[in-house]
Parts: sequence; C-alpha cells; structure tokens
Amino acid sequence: MSRIKESLRRNISNIPGWRTNRKILVIESDDWGAVRIKDKVAYEALKDKGLNVGRIHYDSVESMESNRDMEMLFDLLQGFKDKNGKHPVFTPMCIMGNPDFEKIKVSDYQEYFFQPLHETLEEFPQSDRVLDLWRQGFNQNIFVPEIHGREHINVRRYMKILQSHKGKEGLRYALEHHSVGPSGYNGINYPNYLGALHPEAKDEIPELHQYVLEGGKLFHKYMGYYPRVFIAPNAEEPKELESSLKQIGVQYLTRSKKRVYPLGDGVFAKEWNFIGKKNEYDQVIINRNAFFEPVCFGEQEHITDWVDSCLKEIEIAFRWRKPAVISSHRVNYVGSIRPENREKGLTELKHLLTAVLKKWPDVEFMSSFELGKTIRKEK
Repeated sequence: MSRIKESLRRNISNIPGWRTNRKILVIESDDWGAVRIKDKVAYEALKDKGLNVGRIHYDSVESMESNRDMEMLFDLLQGFKDKNGKHPVFTPMCIMGNPDFEKIKVSDYQEYFFQPLHETLEEFPQSDRVLDLWRQGFNQNIFVPEIHGREHINVRRYMKILQSHKGKEGLRYALEHHSVGPSGYNGINYPNYLGALHPEAKDEIPELHQYVLEGGKLFHKYMGYYPRVFIAPNAEEPKELESSLKQIGVQYLTRSKKRVYPLGDGVFAKEWNFIGKKNEYDQVIINRNAFFEPVCFGEQEHITDWVDSCLKEIEIAFRWRKPAVISSHRVNYVGSIRPENREKGLTELKHLLTAVLKKWPDVEFMSSFELGKTIRKEK
C-alpha cells in the first residue's frame, strides 16, 4: 500500500465515532502475566530442537515480566507529567494464568490443567513481587490492570496439537521446557493456538464462557476489583461472550474497527466498530488507532522508525478530535532473556513521550477505564 493510500486510510478510519476537543492519550499493553519462552536456557533448547523460535520478537525475547522490568517501566513513567501533573498511564491487559505444564505431561498429554498466575510466578524467582507491583502501579495510577483472558492459549486447539498433530513432539518439547508460542517444528506449521477465546466449534463456546468467569474471579482475587476493560487475546471472541464479560464487570471493549468474529464451525460474521458505540449490554467500544512496537521484528518490518510512525498516528487521531489509543505489547518492556530488548523498548518509549509532550503540551494521560468514563460523561 502506498504511503498516500495508507495515510488516507488512517484519516478516514478516525472519522466515525465519539469526538472530543481534549487531547487524550491512552497506552494499552497486552499479555502481562502470560508465559511465553520461560528463559534463555529454554530458548536455546527450543531453537536447537528445531522449533520455530527466533523468527519473530514474541518467540525470541519475551518471557514473564520480572520485578526489574516493572520497576524500570514505573521509573520511566514517573519521569513525565502532563498539564494536570499526571503521569503517563499503562493499561496492561492481563492474563490470569497459564497451562500447568507438569500436570499435563503427567497425564501423558491427555488432559488439560490450568495454573493460576500466583502459582506460575513461583517458578520465576525474579518475578516474585509481580502481583504486588501490579497493585502498586494501580495505586500510583501509572499501571492500571484490566483483563485479557484466563490464559493465552486455546485449550482445545493446544491439546489437539499435543495429542495428535503432525509434529506434536515439538510442542511437547516446548511444554517440557514450560514454554508457549512456537508456531511450528522442523518445517511443520501448527494451527494458531494462541487465540484463547476463538472457538473452532459452536459447542466450545460454553467452555469459553466458564473460562471468562474463572478469569474474572482470579482478577478480583489479585487486584481487589473486577475488570472494567477487555480485549481478547490474539483472535476475536464470539459475541456470546459479551454477556459473560458483563457478568465479571467489564464495561468497555477494545475492538478492531472492522471485526470479523467467529460463530463456530468455520462460520464468521463481520461488524464495524467505532469509539463510543454501545452494544446491547451497554458496553462501550474503544478503538486502538496508534501502534508502538519498537522491538518488533519478523513482522511489520516496513516500519523502521516506531517513534515517528506512532507520532503520525497520534497526530491523525487528534486532527479528527479522537483520543489516541496506543497498542504497545509487553514484549517491548521485558528483559529476562535479553536485557538489551528492554533497554531498547524503554529508550524508544522515553523518546515517544518526550516528543508527545513537546508537540502537544496540552495532552492528557489516561487509563482505558478513565477514557471510557470520559466517553460516557461527555457523550
């Protein structure tokens, strides 16, 4: 797509929906709490085995966030203030647990077991204060957790690969190393198993409903409040889950503008979303309209300057009197496998925030929940 066409597309996509004269900036960050590659030893083992790691950033440098990762991010955010004296706010979209790798292995890969996040964190000594830091970030209004799902894998699809898919021994090897994410093994590609709430069959949807409810209970246990904002992990969820999300307290749904969602059994439907739109459960839609993935490789490689690219997207949002809602995944800010990855992500974030405050001194930093409340109040 030419630059002119891409610029035109971005401008047009920002026209519909709620408007404001305020320059509001939100940063949403997916995947906090999810296991990816356990550590550097696991990464090297998976790579030597022939698993597809090292091809994209997620399967190369992402592991569970550490205490140090979070403290460094907090320190950076507290170094900036908007016109109201408020720091930039991350809205982390959080995962409430992971596969219980050892129990699945003991069952000879015949049964799935879920491990709540507080138990997963016991396997990561460098992450022993993560939940405390989540709560600290909330209290300081710089890191305000919301929900991404119970786990970041589709249980049925994951187990099917482990049990019978060609190349199953590769994913079993990853499981034995307490790692998730490799997309294939020795030239064999796996079906995408990371879309936790994206069903293959209609009869899977009741199971997903239960996963949402269980995730909501764990979120309340960890944070002391029920989640208010949700975005599905990796792939779109069916509309039936909107009622489940309502039950756990979700009032705001971050959605793509053109959403193709599953009905089950290989059938899909399409809907158009714009910021401020409401569904039948009075849940308000939020759209992301800017992207900041500075450690990205293996995809979106046409973007060579993420600060400049994101600034242009923010400018378009403000031009059309829209809040700038930035997507910036956890992978950009973790350094357990490669500390230089975290250094790059934080350095680029510092450059971005510096440039934002210089160009728009009247910018206002908000969490996704604060944005949602503002939309309801000013609509």
